[in-house]
Amino acid sequence: MAEDLMDKVFSFFSGDGLTDDKQNMLKAISKDLSQNKYAKFFRIRTEEADPSFLSFLFSLYKTIYPIKLFMRDERKMAMFRHLTVESCIDNSIKETVNRLSPMYLEEKMKTVPGEQLIASIQGDMELLTDQFDYDRIKTVNHRYEMTGAMGQFVKYNFPGFFKKFDSHFADGSFIVEPKFPAVKTILIVDQIGEFLTVTQPLKPEDDWNSMLSLLKSIEGRDLVNPEQFGAMIRTLREIHTSKILELMVQYTLRNPIWQWRHSTITETVGEAWLEAKKVEALEYISKINNAKKNSQINALINEIFESSDLIRLEHYNPQLSEVLRSKNVEPYLYADGLNYLNCFMDDFIEKEVRELCDILLIRGQWTNNAMSREMSEALHSLLEIPPQIVDLETVLSEDGSDGSRLRGALLRIDRDSTQARYINSIVAKNNDNALEIIQDAAQSLIIIGKQLKNLIEDLQKKHPELLVNWREVNLASKEPMPQRMVGGFKKINYFVQLMHLCTQA
Repeated sequence: MAEDLMDKVFSFFSGDGLTDDKQNMLKAISKDLSQNKYAKFFRIRTEEADPSFLSFLFSLYKTIYPIKLFMRDERKMAMFRHLTVESCIDNSIKETVNRLSPMYLEEKMKTVPGEQLIASIQGDMELLTDQFDYDRIKTVNHRYEMTGAMGQFVKYNFPGFFKKFDSHFADGSFIVEPKFPAVKTILIVDQIGEFLTVTQPLKPEDDWNSMLSLLKSIEGRDLVNPEQFGAMIRTLREIHTSKILELMVQYTLRNPIWQWRHSTITETVGEAWLEAKKVEALEYISKINNAKKNSQINALINEIFESSDLIRLEHYNPQLSEVLRSKNVEPYLYADGLNYLNCFMDDFIEKEVRELCDILLIRGQWTNNAMSREMSEALHSLLEIPPQIVDLETVLSEDGSDGSRLRGALLRIDRDSTQARYINSIVAKNNDNALEIIQDAAQSLIIIGKQLKNLIEDLQKKHPELLVNWREVNLASKEPMPQRMVGGFKKINYFVQLMHLCTQA
């Protein structure tokens, strides 16, 4: 059976064999055409589309033309998309959405602690997900699919079609209805096929009145008479059901198996809307966390530094990072942290910690050599940090290998968007280097801080165990060792916290 069917299909195109079967099918099509409700559209004898068919198309075009103009306006369509979702949600969802709005959250942030507000946002996000469930999403998507179907229909090239028969036809001119002649159907086969494709998704059972009401609310008037529009949709469905246009083409082409291209309109705007609301809420949570983070950073800076000049790097710094950000490329992610580290090394490590550690390691008589060796190695590692920062700065300087390439790419990026990937690769490499420097420094500081804490605790004992000559060590210091160690430990502890905040994503 399957092979017989395929043989028939191929023969219809090749013209070979099964002539009787083909003729019988064409006779059946001819009979269906003559008995069709819309038989007037086709002149079987001359194989012409009757002027009444073209007049029918013109009536459709005249009806939907105001909607066509509306859908050309991106501003109006943006409002329409928003109202389409709004029309599918109830007051309880609107209340939840309002509590997640930036304006509402800005006011709440003035009176509600950050952690409490974050918990409230997270609760409302979960509630919105429950409220805006699968059925609600399905409803929103279907209404957008209706809009998509209508958009597809109004974009159909009616003017181009009519100009085939009237070269003077003007788009949007309805003062005088054109006098269309009969036309050989063979000349408009493609247009008929496309017409069937774009009208297929228009279903009378859909709630078109709601869509027309939204259009009216934006435009301030009816774009089309609702009753006339409903009648048009029902007529289009009848034409599809009658198969008059398919039969016209099949008979004309002598191809009983000709078919038009079916299309499916699928929308996921419901999911996208819900995801957008979640992203907006998460961004606000991030804003709260960033505010908290910046507050913590400022507090730590005040505890650590005496100087206000904390941006001393010439190339890997926050100002140049903003230049990169303005070009929509990857910024210097750790510019603040590396600059703070550079200042900390200059202002505190080189001046205070190095001398403090030298007194403890050189003058102190340790009972645990492993602990003193660990502290010594951490100090040496820490003192290797400044040259690494200098190397990174040199690479990014005007004469440096990355700096010269970066500046050239930034000059070209406005006219050559492909430069963005090149810039990102350069910046990412240096970000990785900066992060590694910060992490190495922090690890060394943690070790030094741990040993200082051990020594502070040891000094407080009645009989110290780690150093056996605390009196001699105290005499070697220009300031009392207990205060120096406590001060050093605090600053190191604060600075490690600062570096942690500066390297958080």
